Amino acid sequence: MNWDEVKELAPLYAIGALDAETSRAVEASLRQATPDQQRAIAEWCDVAALMPHALPQESPPASLKARLFDRISVESQETPIETATAESEAEQDAERVARKVLPFTPKRRIELKIPRWSLAAATILMTLTCSYLLWQNIHLKLQNSAMTGELGALKREVDDIVSPTTRIIAMAGDAAPQANARIAWDTKTQQWFIYIFDLPAPPSDKDYQLWYVTKDAKISAAVFRTDAQGRTVLRLALPPKALAGLAATAVTLEPKGGSPQPTGDKFYLKAAL
Repeated sequence: MNWDEVKELAPLYAIGALDAETSRAVEASLRQATPDQQRAIAEWCDVAALMPHALPQESPPASLKARLFDRISVESQETPIETATAESEAEQDAERVARKVLPFTPKRRIELKIPRWSLAAATILMTLTCSYLLWQNIHLKLQNSAMTGELGALKREVDDIVSPTTRIIAMAGDAAPQANARIAWDTKTQQWFIYIFDLPAPPSDKDYQLWYVTKDAKISAAVFRTDAQGRTVLRLALPPKALAGLAATAVTLEPKGGSPQPTGDKFYLKAAL
């Protein structure tokens, strides 16, 4: 039995509503469960144990004791008292025959009386279970919706990359030989999707800066940093002034916040266009 099955059966297990075989299966799974999973089942058991204490306590009416003693007194007076009397021979014979006959006593009907607090506790626990399952269902639907949105966005990116109007350009490392990048250039919409890999994180007082290199100028495209794995993704719309005579693109290390023009001669990534 896996953890999801144990978790769904937890409320019924807590109130002892499972059959013996299922209870043993749940307990066998709990022996191999993690401490957090065992704690979750223990919390259900604690809730079930505390429910009776949440119900109002009822005291018997004050007249009950007097009524009980009156009932005992009446029943004592109605009970016949056997006395030994002199009987005739025939009466003694009849009595002996009567003694040989076994009296018939109808069996008392046993009624199953379920305490009222038990029914209330079961109702509360069932409500909590339904609420938990409803919350779990909503949570799963939200997760599914988020995953569907992410998959849709990824599909659109892939469609853009494999489009006939898309050019793929490789950028190589210079000052950082292990670094590399791929530019997916949508020539129809003039957008760049740049996927950067293995570019070392810059010092705290520096940022990376991407440049459009034309025949006449170096135009700032983006200021960025990389994550712990040296990765980042840039999405850029090429400006008209960059499209005129665009010959190359490059990444330099600049003071934090970027510079109007490159301050160094080292290229951490570069590609000719």
